[in-house]
Amino acid sequence: MLSIKMKKRLQRLLLQIKTTSLLMLLLVISSVANATDIQASMQVSPEQCVAMRQGQACYVSVQLTWQVSTPGNYCLYTAGTAKALNCWENTTTGELKKSFDSKVNLEFSLRRQNESLSVATAVVKMAWVHKKKGQPRKSWRIF
Repeated sequence: MLSIKMKKRLQRLLLQIKTTSLLMLLLVISSVANATDIQASMQVSPEQCVAMRQGQACYVSVQLTWQVSTPGNYCLYTAGTAKALNCWENTTTGELKKSFDSKVNLEFSLRRQNESLSVATAVVKMAWVHKKKGQPRKSWRIF
């Protein structure tokens, strides 16, 4: 059997382990909460790209600027691509100028490096001078 002294030492050790585990858990929760509390903004210019006809590719030279409240490593992505357009290290601001051609809206997202959650987004919307028409009308009629 264990002596009374040994039991008390064991109880103190278990209490220390529980306290340390609780503090570690609180630290992890705090760091996760701070990661999602980043204040960020992103501007894109131009905000619209105009093609002659609906369905044609639109060619645009985009200028993106972003700012965040927390310094860190950030990367800029376009929707549907896994490869980053550009990454910045230990900074709170960034700028990118790049040409694109697209038939659909261009969606940009800023993420912390090696994370999938966006901290800021911006969109270049597609517009057309002439929209596609439905079925062509028949040139003859019975009545």
